[in-house]
This record gives sequence, structure tokens and C-alpha cells, in this order.
Amino acid sequence: SARFVPPASAPETPAQPAPPVLAPAGDAQHPPWSNTDPDWQPGQPLLARVRPLRPEERPRSIHGRIYGIFDGIRSTEDDRTDLFFRTGAGVSYENLTGHGDRLLFEGELNYRNTNVPDTDDESKTRLRLDRLSYSRGGTRFEPLRWEFGRFLQHGMPEFGVLDGVEIGMRTSDGDRVGASFGFMPEPDAEMSTGDDLQVAVSYRWVRDESERLSFAAGFQKSFHEFAADRDLFVANLRYLPDDGWNFTSTAWVDYYGETDVAKGAGVELTQMYTSVGRRWKDGSTVNLVYTHLAFPDIERDEFLPVLDAQLADDHNDRVAISSRMSLGDETFARAGAGGWIDQDDDGFDGEVGVGFRDVLIHRSFCELTGFVTSGRFLNSLGGRVSLGGYGDTSRWSVDYELAQHHFDGFSDDNDDLPQHRLRVGGDWNSVSGWSVSAHGDVELWDTENAVSLGLYLQRSF
Repeated sequence: SARFVPPASAPETPAQPAPPVLAPAGDAQHPPWSNTDPDWQPGQPLLARVRPLRPEERPRSIHGRIYGIFDGIRSTEDDRTDLFFRTGAGVSYENLTGHGDRLLFEGELNYRNTNVPDTDDESKTRLRLDRLSYSRGGTRFEPLRWEFGRFLQHGMPEFGVLDGVEIGMRTSDGDRVGASFGFMPEPDAEMSTGDDLQVAVSYRWVRDESERLSFAAGFQKSFHEFAADRDLFVANLRYLPDDGWNFTSTAWVDYYGETDVAKGAGVELTQMYTSVGRRWKDGSTVNLVYTHLAFPDIERDEFLPVLDAQLADDHNDRVAISSRMSLGDETFARAGAGGWIDQDDDGFDGEVGVGFRDVLIHRSFCELTGFVTSGRFLNSLGGRVSLGGYGDTSRWSVDYELAQHHFDGFSDDNDDLPQHRLRVGGDWNSVSGWSVSAHGDVELWDTENAVSLGLYLQRSF
């Protein structure tokens, strides 16, 4: 409060009156502040001279979320019904032992039931452990960070989930070096483990403490049933300048030896994601994305088995651009287009729309959208109308979509299919940590229809 008091040499009646000193409600005579912050200088952040709390000085705390999800689909085609139930939790226990450590848990219970007229009904329940780990360090006070258990790798997340241990070190310049060792769980519903061992190293360089420009690289060597399997290099570049532009690119490169017959000896760009975009002060945006995907030659059967011919030739490359433009305080337009090519075919898609705010009632919106898709087996042309509104903690919308689909490879009297779709949805959040999202969909075709309902309930604490 002393910063607002004029100096002793100031005139009795200053040209600009000093701002009033506010005291807490119900305490007109507030005692002097115990921390006078004597080293503070004008122009510095208010907390520039305040000593930060070390992690071990913070109180023990538990925070996280619990959630439940329901989805149901009923279709007149084959009189089929699908039900999905999911419930799970994610919990973080901070400063567990008083040394700034963390205990993390994420798990989920799934139930799926499929009912069809014949005897192929299916019902299955799965319990999945996504994360259970203990970590410590990685702060300005404790540069060495280590974690063990089941977790997504910290130094190079592209290497995936690990059942093992990871160690990392942050240098005084902000660079990071790390290594990990352990088993890779299967990327399926069960996440079984024990067959695929990996060892990895990584390094991340930053230009300065703002970390607006960074480059990371890592190498992962994996073994399938203790036999040498994959040699994977990953590189990531991020640039976030002050003027609103952003650039990020990640590349996965596999190295093959003489025994990899389908690929041949050498290196291959297996996967790549590159994004360039800009955001303006009025909310307008533009974003350009390129993706590349090919099959790696590995012993691990992550999904369906892949034939040698697919390993040698199959790929998918896609370029897409999207933009949103502010046309005024209450009007905006958006557009997007993309094209793809693989080993057999190519295609494209596009969408353009215009939206209005407060057009019907206060805090309402209306959007009109048209779209077109040209795929390998399906071509579509359609439009969508969306109406809705929003409040401080809620949002609702009603969408109607009409599309005409043309299927390749069918007879002339069975290759066109019109589709009507009506969707009603809403979201609500409370300051106490509750959030609810619900939707209902009705789809109509020539002679068939389908109804789907969904509910998402979450409690954060």
C-alpha cells in the first residue's frame, strides 16, 4: 500500500490524486503488511522478489477426476443394439512423502454388449490400467527427475507407454537429457505386457528460458521376446514466435538391416506430422497440416498382421488447410480443404461455413455449412444447419444434416443413399467440479434408421 502514498516532497495537492488504499472488508484498520517487499522496483512483476515455495514445502494434496460414460446405438438394420459403459478415475497425490514427489493413477473399467438377431451376440468386460507411477524431481530446485511404474514417457512421449523406469536431467540452460528402460504394453484394450522390451535415450535443446524454439531427438531400441526388433529415431522441432505464428513438426524414422527383406537395408520416414499456423488478435486463424504414414517392419503384431507387399508399398499422405475469419463482432466464416494419396488411389474433402452470434437471442449462434468428400469407395455432398446457445457454464446445440452418398462398385439402383441426421446436445459445468455432456442422434436412410444416445458425467476434485 505504501507504493500509492506520494513522497514527502510532493505537493499537498497532486495533479492526479493517488488511488485509494483498499482494506479488506470488515477491517478498516488493517495492520501493516509483514512482507514489505523492500527490493521491488517499478516495472518488475509483483512477485519478482518473493521466494517461491519448494515442492517439499507445499502441503500434501490429492486431486483428480472420476467419470462415467454411456453410449447406446439402436439400428433397424439387422435389429442391432450396441451398448457401451465406461467408468474410470485419474488421481494425483502430490508431495506424498514430503519430498516433492507424486503418485499417479489412471484406470478404467469397460463393458460392451452387442445384440444381433442370430447367435453372434457379444458381451465383454475389461479392466484397464493406464497409469500407476511414482515420480520425483524435474523442478528448478531438483533438476534430476525419475519415474517408475506404468506411465507415458516424459522425455520423448512419442516412444509411448512404458512399464519400467525413466531418468531425466535438466541443465542450467534449460536443455534436458533422459533415458528409459522397460517393457512396452500392447496398444490394445488389455495392454498386456512382458513381450516387448525397450531402451531409449533422448535430448531436448531450447534456445533460451522462454522455450519458444526447441528441438528434441531420441533413439529407441526394442526387442520382441528378447530378439532384436526395431531401431527407431524420433525428432521434434517447435517454434512459437511472438507474432502469433506457430510451427511444429515430428518425424519417425526407422533403420533397417539386411534381414529386413520387405523394406531393404537403409532408413525410411515411417511417420510425420507437420503443422504451421497463425492466430490474429481478432480471433482469425489459419492452419496448414501435412501427415505421412507407412507401416514399419517390426516383429510385434500391434494390430492386424501386415503382408510383405503392404510393408513395401502401403502409405498415406495428406495435406489439409483450415481457416477461420472474423467478419465482424457477430459474424465469422470458416473453410477447410484437404487432399490425400495412397498406394492405390487419391481423394479430397472440403468444407465451408458461415456463422452468426446473437442472431436470434442473446448468447445464441447459428452456423450454415456445406461439405464434399471424394473417397476411395464413397463420394458425398451435403449441408448442415446448427443452432444453439451458451451461458457462463453451459452450452447447447441442435444440428440438422442432409447428405447424398454415392457408393462405387454397386448396381445403379443401389449406389445412391440419402442420409438425414438430427443431433441435439448440451454441456454443463459447475464451479464445484461437476461436468455433464449429453447428446442424442437420429439418422434416417431410405428404409432404415438408427438412434444413438450418449452421456458423459465427470467430477473433478
